[in-house]
Amino acid sequence: MTSAVKIKNLHKSFGSLKVLRGIDLDVAQGEVVCILGASGSGKSTLLRCINQLSIPDEGTVYINGDPIGNLLSETGELKKANQTTLASQRSRIGYVFQQFNLWPHRTVLGNVIEALKIVKKMNNADAEKIAIDRITEVGLLDWKDEYPDTLSGGQQQRVAIARMLAMEPEVMLFDEPTSALDPERVGEVIEVMKELAEKGHTMIIATHELNFGRDTADRAIFIDEGVIVEQASAQEFFSHPKSERLQSFLKRMSM
Repeated sequence: MTSAVKIKNLHKSFGSLKVLRGIDLDVAQGEVVCILGASGSGKSTLLRCINQLSIPDEGTVYINGDPIGNLLSETGELKKANQTTLASQRSRIGYVFQQFNLWPHRTVLGNVIEALKIVKKMNNADAEKIAIDRITEVGLLDWKDEYPDTLSGGQQQRVAIARMLAMEPEVMLFDEPTSALDPERVGEVIEVMKELAEKGHTMIIATHELNFGRDTADRAIFIDEGVIVEQASAQEFFSHPKSERLQSFLKRMSM
């Protein structure tokens, strides 16, 4: 079976700083993978390289067999995709950021409708039907006419998730989606993500939420200094960490 996501020998540097150093990773259809690591370990850069917000220096990312940021020539060689093709490829990958990135002048409903009109070129009526469904899915139908600045951080992040869901992405990326939230708002976003996982979505999640990773992920990965140090089923990862680096990290995070 084709992997939903396949990453081969991914490298990324910023100046002299090597952030990713030869990442190889396969994520199966419907698998939920949590990525853990200290700040600066490369988690966010890895996600950004998957959808080419950061262009890798070396290596290739495949989404359901298609090389993202590239095209296969008739001779089987990879060549760089143009911006129009790249935009189309990116639309297959959902991305929820640490910050909510909502349009402040659009309502909850307007944020989702506008995304559909821009990305999928939908008319207003069709976009509104989908938007209502996705807003309902994240529990915000009663807030559909509110503007972002009237919402809590947890509600704003759920709007961002609804907007991503409306795109019907093949793969969902979450970059520390609860890190900007007040502690009492974390749970509502985690609950929505758990429901998505239960529905069989392919999800890659950079997070510090150990309980979420333990309870929801199929597999957990520990990145340190740009390399995958350890990976295992979530149960094995959290219950029996093998490397001293992961043991130390989990101990610090549990304090």
